[in-house]
Amino acid sequence: MDTVLALSRLFLGPQHLVHKPDSPEAFLLDAGTPVRQSFSFATELPDRHPLFSDTTTPFHDLLFPVEALRQAALFAARQYFRVPEKRITAVSATGVEITDVTPWRRIGEGSRLTLDLALTPVDVVTGVPRGLECEAAVSIDGRRCGAADARLVFLSPGVYRGHREAGRRQSEQSIAAGWRVEPAGVPAPEQVGHRDARHVLVALSAEGEDGDEELLFPVDGEAAEAVLADGCGEVPPALFLEASRQAALLAAAELHGFVPSHALLTRWQAAFRGFAEPGLPLYCAVGAVSGADGTGPAPAADRDAAGRPSARLGLAFRQGDREVARVSVTVLQDC
Repeated sequence: MDTVLALSRLFLGPQHLVHKPDSPEAFLLDAGTPVRQSFSFATELPDRHPLFSDTTTPFHDLLFPVEALRQAALFAARQYFRVPEKRITAVSATGVEITDVTPWRRIGEGSRLTLDLALTPVDVVTGVPRGLECEAAVSIDGRRCGAADARLVFLSPGVYRGHREAGRRQSEQSIAAGWRVEPAGVPAPEQVGHRDARHVLVALSAEGEDGDEELLFPVDGEAAEAVLADGCGEVPPALFLEASRQAALLAAAELHGFVPSHALLTRWQAAFRGFAEPGLPLYCAVGAVSGADGTGPAPAADRDAAGRPSARLGLAFRQGDREVARVSVTVLQDC
């Protein structure tokens, strides 16, 4: 069943979602039962997109497959799992990993992205899931080169409003008490992997409080809204990947001497603790990490299997003293 999707304005050109039903009735009724379902998503990677193509690095943008997974899963939730329109979708966790760098290199126009999706409903009540576990194998031009995952949660309007209101109060109280991070200047676009200054979403790092071994990067909410806003009145999920990518490139340059024009994220994993609120200051705290659990100081970069420098970083997005997201990334210096 081939469906042309209407995705967010981050996407240009047609996208196709093919349902691979596991039963005859699912095929005939064009609807899925509340069990694991398989799909295939395909589109062309953008060559002239105002954001995705504005890059100083020779790689396709990691944000594109992550946003594609989220949007395709949301479409499938409404179409195949009967999630009501009034339910509000929140992303509780998501991530992406590059397993083969070569296909991510830009070698010409017309590269094709494919996601082989497995969507598993969770917390099913009267046949309707309250959440969706999403897994995807990522291929570019037919070559398997990555993996992505996400967990979507479908909230009633009342529960959603309660979470938003409680989180906003906590942030406003700590900001009113003087908790804020002042920008130390704006980086040049090439420092964050872009050419256009309008796509710079983070300020230069400020000092942490009380000698914390963190780099603090204020996020420019107005710039992010101009580039990424989807009209929903929320801080868009795509902001966290793009802002953390930019902060990670700046941190890798400062901590390890990486050159942003030859650096890329090969792993990005995020867990969301609450909703970020538009109009309130947002900043990203970055520190080097090591160990299997991603904790502890790591003063030096590691190396990948090919001998290239690789750095693991831990990031936390905060509004006031309230943490709204925790992210771990791996930055590769592609020498």
